[in-house]
Order: sequence, then structure tokens, then C-alpha cells
Amino acid sequence: MTAAAIIVAAGSGQRFGNEGKCFALTHGFPMAWWSLAAAAEATSIDEIVLVCGAHSQTAAQSLISLFASTKPVTITLGGLRRQDSTLAGVHATSAQATVVAIHDAARPLVTGDLFDRVVAAAREFGGAVAAVPVSDTIKRVADDFVRETIPRDELVSVQTPQAFRKSLLVDAFASAAESGTTVTDEASLIESLGQPVRIVPGHTGNIKVTYPSDLILVEALLRERSR
Repeated sequence: MTAAAIIVAAGSGQRFGNEGKCFALTHGFPMAWWSLAAAAEATSIDEIVLVCGAHSQTAAQSLISLFASTKPVTITLGGLRRQDSTLAGVHATSAQATVVAIHDAARPLVTGDLFDRVVAAAREFGGAVAAVPVSDTIKRVADDFVRETIPRDELVSVQTPQAFRKSLLVDAFASAAESGTTVTDEASLIESLGQPVRIVPGHTGNIKVTYPSDLILVEALLRERSR
């Protein structure tokens, strides 16, 4: 069974204030480069798809022209929603790819090892997500008053990559399209089919760049990693 990494870089970057967020220079390279490099390093990944938006297609093509990899890299255009972009990435994978690992380009600190671990779990269980335990106390509120404190030992913070058997994910997309469901991550699609999703330990450094201040932290962590 071969596996494909789908790097999603098609977002509008509204909260970041720059629609080309995933191609902003990050420690000397466009942000998406770091995710591509981790996927290329992963022994489980055989091919890579970079999903960009119409607004970032030129930047994506420029990045790929400079990205040296022995693994084939394909660019495809995403859609309006996150799941539309992911599905476009799935359709761009080869027929030989039986497992797909979806990763947000806005998480540039991912490692090849994390790709390998979620792909291995997806092959065994059908679906897997990287996640870390929640460290903060979480409370449910209504009308500005606390209604409930939720036991945090039952909670995890989900990251990417998330990996799935491709046939299962395609079925989940079809089901979501039929019901008109919109989700924020691919695991939710698999859960809606009643299929198990395995938790794979992520790492706290695998943060998502949402605001400009996040980029400052990522830059510092990349500098530390490169020493």
C-alpha cells in the first residue's frame, strides 16, 4: 500500500491578515516548504499533493520549482471550504495511493516521524489523528456564566496530520455531500460514518500559525531546531 501526503495551503488567512499566509517567508523559506520537507522525509510517504488557492497558485508553483524531492509533487487548486480543498487533494493523488495523510501547511513544525506514525495507524485502524492532551481547564459557558467544568482527562487537542484509508475518506466525503454537512477536520467525516479514529501522540511544538504572533514563536522554534 502506498501513501500520499496532502498539504493544504488554500486558506484565506483572514485572521492572519494575509491571504498568502502559507507562503509567507518562515525562517528563510515559504511556510509551506517546511511541511513539504517533512512529508518528503517520511519513509511512509510516496507522493505529495500541495493544495493551494487561486490567490496563491503562482506562489505555489514558484515553491515547487525550487523544492528538491525524489518524490513526485503535484499542485492542485482547492475549494471554498476546508473539506472541498481536501477532497481536491484526494482526487489529485494517484490510483496507487491507498492511504492519504492530510496536513495543514500552517503547521510548519510537523516532522517526518509524525507522518509515519499516523500513516501506520491509519493502515491498521482505518483512520488516525495526531493529538495532544489538553492542559488547560475547560469550562462550558452560557450567557457569560460557567455552566460546567469538563474533565480534561477526557479531552485532547487535535492536530494534523490526519491519515485515512483513501476509500473510507472518499465514502465519508460522499456522505457529507449528501447530507450537506460542513466540518472543520477530516476525522469528523470519518466519525460521522461510525468508523473508529485512532489517536496518535502529537507534539506540543506542532502549533498552527493563525495570528502574526504565532509566526514569531514558530520562527524561534525553527531556529532552535536548526542549531
